[in-house]
Amino acid sequence: MATEVMFMRIAAVSDIHVRNDGSDKRLLETIRDRVESLSPDVFIIAGDISDKLRILSDSLDILYQPDSKNLYVAGNHDIWFEEEIGIGSLEKYSKKIGEVCEKNKFMHLPDNPYIVDNMAFVGSIGWYDYSLRRHDPRIPDKAYQDKEFKGEVWFDLFSVDWEFTDPEATDLFNRKTEYDLVNLPRNIERVVFVSHHIPFRELSHYKGRLPWDFFSAFMGAESTGEILQKDSRVILSISGHSHVRKQAKMGDLVAVTVPLGYGRPSDEELEGLVKSAVAEIVIEDNNVDIPNFVEGDICAGLPYRDNA
Repeated sequence: MATEVMFMRIAAVSDIHVRNDGSDKRLLETIRDRVESLSPDVFIIAGDISDKLRILSDSLDILYQPDSKNLYVAGNHDIWFEEEIGIGSLEKYSKKIGEVCEKNKFMHLPDNPYIVDNMAFVGSIGWYDYSLRRHDPRIPDKAYQDKEFKGEVWFDLFSVDWEFTDPEATDLFNRKTEYDLVNLPRNIERVVFVSHHIPFRELSHYKGRLPWDFFSAFMGAESTGEILQKDSRVILSISGHSHVRKQAKMGDLVAVTVPLGYGRPSDEELEGLVKSAVAEIVIEDNNVDIPNFVEGDICAGLPYRDNA
């Protein structure tokens, strides 16, 4: 008897960064229509829609795909505290974003894995422990801890209000990922990992100049990738955060970043940008194919204004 081939189509995007002034409705509708045209089994958004829960909710409502499983993983912008409504970063990540997702028929993947047949989707915001930095003797270790060097600031400093250090946060999220992997049903043969922060140095982009390479310290953590590589069931890693799109292969594991990013084209060019942004990923058994994947910063040179 022939073994049935496992086939799955995924549509994935991240880092939409919806503007507060309401001007991105057409962008969201264009993303929704593009995803619908791909007829995916699973639609994944790997974080950073908005730092406002209200805008996150309104955006997910537009993006929802009725014929797909809809999965969301929060990004660092999504968990920025909202002082005006009294909600901090940890509460947003551990509770409020999950509630917003459920309201809009999305699943917040860090809360629980999604299981379909013998495949699992496991998710985490991930975090950074400075291990992906480009080593520069001019930058002291304390600058990474302070998130500031020569006037250049990583804005999580002002907007994430939990009490963990960055290495502590990385370890916390890594341990949750390990827990989810260990406790998957015994029949699981393949795992797709979704995070916002990147888990592999190969997905980072270095320019050999500051402040860009200073900010590389805040892209993700090598320790997360080490966890994934130890589990032979993990065949695909999808992430965002870095606004330079890349794909890489580490042994049998395919890793890809799927950001849209900051930048808004003219109305005439919007469909082209969205077509580049939404990645189509096809899995057949253990083979992962990403046809027509567009690498690089697809928003380079485009304006981004928020009049709110």
